Amino acid sequence: MILNLQILLAYLGCGSISFVMFYILLRKEQLETIKAMETKNKKELKRVKKELKQAPLSIQNMMMSKWVAFGGGFYGVMALLTYLVVEFYEVVDFFTSEKTIWATITSLGVGDVVNFFINSVMNFITAIAWPFYWLRNIHGYSAWIWFVVVYLGYLSGQAVAKYQHGKKFV
Repeated sequence: MILNLQILLAYLGCGSISFVMFYILLRKEQLETIKAMETKNKKELKRVKKELKQAPLSIQNMMMSKWVAFGGGFYGVMALLTYLVVEFYEVVDFFTSEKTIWATITSLGVGDVVNFFINSVMNFITAIAWPFYWLRNIHGYSAWIWFVVVYLGYLSGQAVAKYQHGKKFV
């Protein structure tokens, strides 16, 4: 029963991240970005990264820049999902490290900020190597089943985003 719930959560997690990424892309009318990610055109990806860095700061632009930094497509969605999961667990661990959240906040120092930055870089590396992270952390079913489930989630999220916009692209 718990494994079935984990499979469902894996599907929904990858599907929702995929939906958000493609929905944002379609909303911004960036068909060139989609083409660059699908064809793995390095020159175009560099251009997209540069544009995202120059764009005004927003959650949408932050997520898009991470996704493009991870290479876009399925690999990028899984890397972003892995990054979010690892960061979430680290934030929860950080805020539960003291007896209260207030105690954690009041004990913050420069060392904590430096450690947070270093951990963020390490989490980025973990996210890039997402297959190894998930192979180490999944249990129960064969790795192939997990792969198929998250890939189907990716395709579902992408299809729903395209349907929402009623657009055909690339």
